[in-house]
Amino acid sequence: MSKKWQSREFNLSDKHRWKAKPGNKIFVINRGAVHLEYPGDWVVKPEGDTICIYDGEEPDDDIRLQVSVTQLGPDGAIVNWGIFPPLEHYMDTVVLGNDIRHRTRKGPLLKVRRSDLEYAWLEIDFIDPVEKRKAHSRACLARGGNVQALITMEYWPEDHTVANDVWNGALESLKLAEYVENPFRGPPNR
Repeated sequence: MSKKWQSREFNLSDKHRWKAKPGNKIFVINRGAVHLEYPGDWVVKPEGDTICIYDGEEPDDDIRLQVSVTQLGPDGAIVNWGIFPPLEHYMDTVVLGNDIRHRTRKGPLLKVRRSDLEYAWLEIDFIDPVEKRKAHSRACLARGGNVQALITMEYWPEDHTVANDVWNGALESLKLAEYVENPFRGPPNR
């Protein structure tokens, strides 16, 4: 069943607490289940059960960052992720196992653990079925609090530098299960 996405833009007061790097915007799903930064001139569009962030309008887009989220339990619930299989298992069986593209390379699995979340990501190369040329895809599975997020990115080899910067910025800024009571104010002061 497809979710109905709502997107609204509001003018925030000068006293809001949202902070992004210069030139970036903050993307928030489900009142803080997931938030991350992306370039401010990119285009956000829902696609089924995911949100896609493009480097331009179609047909001039060359990079797509895609985010989907699963929440287990109510906002603020804590999930014991230790009883679930490790992220490596999910990456091999779910993410890569369901990928029907003709893969030509699989990079190493990189894992990061922070105090509030963990994630694993990798990059593959594949032959794009439409363009019939090499493309790159990155997939990141992240979990923390009561949230599991799948973040993917597809791009052409000539867009590697921009894609890499956006990917690194998104993962560095990634927050899970930091729910925001009042989106006009932003996250609480820490």
